[in-house]
Amino acid sequence: MSDEYERNNNDNEKKKKPISIPSMPPPSVAPLTPPPSMPPPSTPPPMTTPPPHPPSSPVFETTPPPLIESPPSTSIGPSEEDYNSVVMQLQVKDSSLLQLQSQINDLNSQSSLLGAQLREKENQVTRLTNQLQSLQTSTEAYQQQVQQLTDENAQLQAHIPGLQQQVQELQQHNSMLQQQIGPLQVQITKLQEEVVYKEKRIEELKEPKAVMPSSLAQGITNQTTSYSTSPSLTPSTTSTTTPSTQTGTGRRICPNCGASGFAVKEVEDKTRILSYIPKPIYAKKLVCTKCGFEF
Repeated sequence: MSDEYERNNNDNEKKKKPISIPSMPPPSVAPLTPPPSMPPPSTPPPMTTPPPHPPSSPVFETTPPPLIESPPSTSIGPSEEDYNSVVMQLQVKDSSLLQLQSQINDLNSQSSLLGAQLREKENQVTRLTNQLQSLQTSTEAYQQQVQQLTDENAQLQAHIPGLQQQVQELQQHNSMLQQQIGPLQVQITKLQEEVVYKEKRIEELKEPKAVMPSSLAQGITNQTTSYSTSPSLTPSTTSTTTPSTQTGTGRRICPNCGASGFAVKEVEDKTRILSYIPKPIYAKKLVCTKCGFEF
């Protein structure tokens, strides 16, 4: 890592300080004379083994002779071609460094872009994980509701036979009531007819009665008696005739067909004369225009 850091620093320094080619050619260097030849170093004569000495005598080591150093050689300066080649190499290195730096910048931008995309993907994964957890929670709640509805359905299915039996009983009771409706409707119709008749009677009794002479009243009474003895009239018809003839100018009702209002007209009875003074006065009779019955 330290080598790479130093290399990057050197590259940066090279970028900061580009090498400028000098405008003047380098100075010419005079050829140097070769150094004088030195005599070869003298080698010491070979050492002969010393004769054996008694152990009491000490042994001395021989020291090597000193080495003779050669004189330093004088350095020769670079030529113009070498200088130009070095400059070209430096330019090539600079261009390659620039390319590498641009590639590094591209890679850094791509790395930042990929990092942003990675963070976005991580956020998406987090959101999807939260959604998955919420869906799992809702799924568990729905499963509980389904189980509850299943239990309720089972309970309702258990109640169905009892309800069906109740429906059958209610249908039987309804049929019995339908059978009782017919006679009750007939009875209601009869009661309504009686109510209508009694209302008519009440209205007739509330109307004012006309004042008639005693002879006229006696004649009307005789006529009513003759109507009551007729076999074609019912007792209800006879009871209706008396008030209709006694009302005079009141409401007129035909005792035969029950017509009233303009259907019943009052005409003179030429067969019955009530008075001759000052001129003949005939009795009145009612004629039904619907059935032609006279009363």
